[in-house]
Parts: sequence; structure tokens; C-alpha cells
Amino acid sequence: MKFSSFFSQKVVCIIVLFSAVIFSSCKKEDILNDTTLQSVPKTTTAIQIGKKIDSPLLLRNMQRAADSLTYRAQLRSGVSLSATHYYVRFLPADTAEYNRLVADKTLDFTSYPLDYEVSEGDYYHDPSLPAEAITWQYTVVPVSYNLESFNIQYEKLEDLYILDDDLESEELSIGNSSTLRSRISITWKDLVTESAIQTGYISRQTLQSKWTPSATIMAYDDLLNKYIPLQGVKVRIRYFAFMKAYHYTDKNGYVSFSNKNTSVEYSIEWERDMWDIRDGGVQSFYHGPDQKSAWNLKIGTGTPKSLHISAIHRALYKYYYGDVCGLIRPSESLKVNYNSKDTDGPNGSTDYVTLEFFKDILSSIKIYGLDNNGSYKVGSSIFSTMTHELTHASHCFFVGFTDYVKTDILVREALALAGQWVLTQDEYKQINRETNSNYEHLLSFMECQDWPYNKPNKAFNRNIKYSPLMIDMLDEVNQATRSKPLNDQIQGYRLYLFERSMNEIFSVSDFQNLVISLSPSNVSKQSINDYFEQFNSFYK
Repeated sequence: MKFSSFFSQKVVCIIVLFSAVIFSSCKKEDILNDTTLQSVPKTTTAIQIGKKIDSPLLLRNMQRAADSLTYRAQLRSGVSLSATHYYVRFLPADTAEYNRLVADKTLDFTSYPLDYEVSEGDYYHDPSLPAEAITWQYTVVPVSYNLESFNIQYEKLEDLYILDDDLESEELSIGNSSTLRSRISITWKDLVTESAIQTGYISRQTLQSKWTPSATIMAYDDLLNKYIPLQGVKVRIRYFAFMKAYHYTDKNGYVSFSNKNTSVEYSIEWERDMWDIRDGGVQSFYHGPDQKSAWNLKIGTGTPKSLHISAIHRALYKYYYGDVCGLIRPSESLKVNYNSKDTDGPNGSTDYVTLEFFKDILSSIKIYGLDNNGSYKVGSSIFSTMTHELTHASHCFFVGFTDYVKTDILVREALALAGQWVLTQDEYKQINRETNSNYEHLLSFMECQDWPYNKPNKAFNRNIKYSPLMIDMLDEVNQATRSKPLNDQIQGYRLYLFERSMNEIFSVSDFQNLVISLSPSNVSKQSINDYFEQFNSFYK
């Protein structure tokens, strides 16, 4: 069915307006907002640009190398090369253009130029552009690529000759007019090696001096007071400026690559097939050193933005690939936007309309790095908030947008808080099996038994959306023993059993019936009804 342009625009406007209304009710307060990095400066680690690189892969350098090899091999005719790729940069005018640009996953974009020496860092913005503008996006495209298809301003910077990202591809042989043929004496490896020697990347004396690039990526954890390995991080190496490879770290935070005889430029791209972590709306990254040795990165409190993004990654990896204690994993991919500028926003939020309609191009989840005083939160707080938002996303995917929206917000938040409590608890049990005082404090605080902060009852409580409703079914704590309002004598349930019934649970009353139907032998129906009578009186 075809709709008129006018009708389509009206539909879009209605959806956007609806999104704004829903979004305004979806903001979450992190239950760990009492812990911040008070001494950390509010700065990013900006990349510094050095001297320009004369890459061996530039067409003019490869042609010169081909001429030298042809002469030395005494071939009857020379080899005439033509560009296989272009080195280009795009300048998106706004977020919509940026999202359209990076939606093409066949291209690999960076926010900093590829043909310059660059320092370590997690941020770069072209100084010639306004601070609020999206900076240039650099990439390499095949010559057959339709650069006009994006309808975005671009510049073609260099002609390149690249047949493969692997120098060991001996089967690729160079023929006239850049045609590949077998049994030609000049191979791809010969050509790149000769060009690398001529441009000073390697010498003939060190040609056989190969080494294995590797990296170990760790991040500091404030609760454990130590660095822990990051699993599943996408680590990329780049060499000769434009050749690249990437692998993912193992459970020890370690990754290695095939042997090289030149230095490599390390970096992290905070993305995977199932998620993309944005930094203020654009791809987040950490650019490492260019060296001929292993890269051992420890992300600490001195780089708070990268520390927060690493905590977001930890939560995403656990929810999609790790132990989720039987909970339902998100069935769709997600984009997460990290914000380290706003101090008056929530600690985390999920836009459920975006989850349904725009998740492939817009960030459905937003995580805020600063508290209301402008101080950076600790990493465990960011991790915990992210599990909360992922529980919301998984719930929405599982029951569908329509049923999710009509579910009582008390029930939605109770599930997200319980998911946060279960998964954060499990994360630290898995990493640190010893008793830790900070860890015990975290669990006590996350049980939500202090909510709603002893404020006066009715008028205040109607605005409170968080409650220990589902956590009370799971934990072994009776709030009455701590002079709290609810006499909670219920325990022994499993959260995953609740979650799998959420497509039939829309109200607190529905949840009460579910709790009765799933009650363990040691929990009476009377104790359940007594609890819910108290709960409804206090929270409704």
C-alpha cells in the first residue's frame, strides 16, 4: 500500500510527538546515585594530531614500488596500477545525516584522520569546525562505491591501491591495469613490502623480524578496588594507515592478531553486532598507541568517560552473552548514547517508542555520567543503571510495545529494579567471590528497603514509581525488622519465572495473582495477601 507524502509526514509527526510524551515518563533515577568520583576532572582525553603519514598504500607509492619490482624482475612490460579505493571524509550536517552515514556497516568510520600520527585519547573534534557541529568522518571506500548516495558533503582525499587487508595473501598477483592473474611474479605481498621499504615503514634488514600484535584491556572497578578484564571488546589494529583487522577480547581481556613486521595502531570500537555505544550521539572509541609491542590498557578514574563506557559495555556483554540468571535476553540490537555533559538529567532512560520504531538508527537507551553536582559517577553505578535499562528493553521486546505501554509503571519499574538487583549481585559474585564491605553495602542499598526515603505518605507516594515489589519476593530481608513500612515475610521466588509471565501481567493485582500461583510451599496465601494489602496502601 502506498501513502501520500503528506500523510506519511503526518504519521511521522504523530509518532515523534507520541515518542516525546512516552519518553517524558520513562526517565529513571539510578538507585546508586549517592556514589560519585568527586576528585575527577570533567574532561575527556582529546586526541592530538601529529605529522602527516606517507602511507605505502597510496596509489602513487604503490606505482613507484611496482615500477621498481618490474625493473628488478626484468619483466618485458611494466605494471600500470589504478586506484582500487578512495580515502574520503564526510561532514554530516546533523544527527540524521550521521545516522544515515554510519548505517552502512560495510564502511569503517573514524572521527579522526587516518593519514596523520595521532595521540592516545577518546575524543577528537576538528578545530576548524564549530564545537556543536558533528566532526568529519573518515573512511576508505571501493572506487565503485556511489559517494553521492548519502547526499552528504564529502571530500575525496587520496587514491589508494589495496587488494587485501592480509599481507600473507600470496595468491593475489599483480597484473597489467590492476588485473589479478595467476603465475605473475609480482604478488600483493611483494608490492606492499617494497612500497613499505621505500616509504620508510620497514627496512630490508628487519623484513623478517616479525612479531605478534596483542592487547589486554582492563577497567577499574570501584567496589572491588582493582582492575578487572573486559571480555568481548572489539579491538582494532591499523597499519600502513589504511590496512586494518579486528578481533574480540577473551575472558581475560586478551586478544591477538596475525604476525606483522611493522608497528600497528591500536584502538577500541565500543560496538558489536548487537549494540553500538554512542558518545554524545557519535561512535564511541578509544584510540591507543602506534607501536611494535603489546598494548596493555588499564581504563581508570583518570579517564572517567572511557571508564563509564567500559561499564556500559560490561552490562551489555553480560545481558547479551553472559550469565543472566535465566532472564530473557533482548531479542533485538540496541544503540546506547552516553552523555557526560548534562547534570540536570536522569541517570538513565529508555525511549520505548524508539525501541519499537527507530532502534536501528537512534539510541533507545541513554546513560548520564554526571550527578546533579557535576561529579562523575563511579563505574559500578553506571553498570547497575545499564542493567536496569536493559531489563526494560528486554521486557518491551518480549511483550511488545502495545502491551508494555499499558502495563502499570509500578510493575514495569519493579521488574527493572529486580533485574538490576539480581544481575548486579551476580556480576560481583562472579568476579569477586570473597566478602567485600562495599559490595555488601551495594546489595543492601539496592534492596530498595529505604524507598521512598521516609517521606510523608499519600501525596508523595503517588509520584514514586520505584518499589521493592518484586525484590521482596526474592530477598530474605523483612523490612519490618528494620523499622520499614512493609512486613515482608515472603521469599523463595525466582525472577525469571515472573519475567516469563509478563505478557499476562499488566497491574499489581495481576502480579499478586501470579505470586499466589507460583508460591513455594513455605509461603502462605494469607502472607501474600497481607503483603499486597500493605503495598497497595503505601504505594498507591
